[in-house]
Amino acid sequence: MSAYTRLLAVTVGVLAASAVGVAPAQAAGTYAGSWTAIDHDGSHMTLSIQGTGPRYAVREVDDSATSACGGSPATVNGSGSVDGDWLVVHATLACTPGGNVLRFRVEIAFSYDAGSGTLVDNEGVVWSRA
Repeated sequence: MSAYTRLLAVTVGVLAASAVGVAPAQAAGTYAGSWTAIDHDGSHMTLSIQGTGPRYAVREVDDSATSACGGSPATVNGSGSVDGDWLVVHATLACTPGGNVLRFRVEIAFSYDAGSGTLVDNEGVVWSRA
């Protein structure tokens, strides 16, 4: 085998290895699924993430959004994409009937912890698979 052929084989091998070497947080399906959490105010939250990347559809429901909705339930709907180790979601938060009449844009970020199989959001809330 010539030096050129060996160099070409090594180059192809390195490129193939880098193509399959996806970081755990970016692996397809890492974020997708149903999640639950207890918010810092003690309320129960559910999270649905659909997609396999690069885009995800996200819906979060908080049964008592104390700071945003004065204790009334809230929904957050939006889309997100992976940015490094984070799934960054741009969404609309809406207080459900009976609460404050609010609707505003929010950004939420989730990081996947492969060791525990949980998500941690940018507020420090830990999400477990439902």
